[in-house]
Order: sequence, then structure tokens, then C-alpha cells
Amino acid sequence: MQNPSHREFELLVERYRQMMTSAAYHLCGDREAALDIVQDALIDAYRGFSGLRDIEKAGAWLYTILRRKVLDYRRKRKPADELTEDCAVYCQDETELIVRNIVIEQLLKLDDEDREILAGKYLLGLTYRELSESLGIKEGTVRIRALRAKIRLGEILRGAGVEVPKAR
Repeated sequence: MQNPSHREFELLVERYRQMMTSAAYHLCGDREAALDIVQDALIDAYRGFSGLRDIEKAGAWLYTILRRKVLDYRRKRKPADELTEDCAVYCQDETELIVRNIVIEQLLKLDDEDREILAGKYLLGLTYRELSESLGIKEGTVRIRALRAKIRLGEILRGAGVEVPKAR
């Protein structure tokens, strides 16, 4: 019989794997690399799972591990690497594929810090507090960076001819 912590880890993987893959893809821009990054992050997470004190903070904890793996990937890759893979594996239909490709292409024009914030907040669904803990910066700073990143992404999308609704 499996011990409870092993089953809890399996449940975390089921809950977060797809979101982690999406976040990794948006952070690095390469589908194959994203899959490798997530696999490596989950291996590290499994090894350190017994040290996780609060299961409620698992999302932020996993994002911290994922983020480190993405940073390692960025250090190792060639600067000229571009997004060349399509995202068909993540899309439901052709329209979604087209829209997602446009957004991803424009998202990759943001700097790494902006992409980290947006991926953590909107792809993994982390709270500002969880992002703050994961990134090691104050919650207020996370909120400001998230707002600025959204504004920059909106500007980039509008520059690419995408109609972006005004914020409420």
C-alpha cells in the first residue's frame, strides 16, 4: 500500500501538471523544453515533498521550483532561440490555436520578469501572496509588477493589431 504522502503528491501532480506545463511553455517559448522543465521540476518536487509544511502552499512551492528550472533553461539556451513550436497540444479548436499563437508570440516580447508574474498569476492561478513568497519580493511589488506587465502586454497586443478591451 502507498503511503499517504505519495498519494498526496500524485494528487498535486494531477492538479498542477497541466498548469505548470502551460506556465513553462509561456516562460520559455518551447513546447519540448517546457515538458522537460516540468518533468525536472516534478522530480525535484517529489524529492522535497516531505519538507513541504503546508499543503495549501503547494502551488507557490511548485511554481518556485518550476521558475528555478526555467531560469536554468534560459541560462543554457542560445540567445537566438525563438518560439518555433505551435501550441496545438494545448488548444481545443483552430480559432483557439490562432488566438493562443498570437498571444504567445506577443507574450514572448515581454521581459522575463513580466512573463514570470503573468504566468504565475494567470496560468497557475497563484495569489499575489503566493507569488510574493515564490519570487521572494513584497506582495505590493508583485501587484505593481503584475499591473505593469498587463499594461505592457496590452500595448504589445494593440501594436500587433489585436483589439484589447479596456480594463474595468
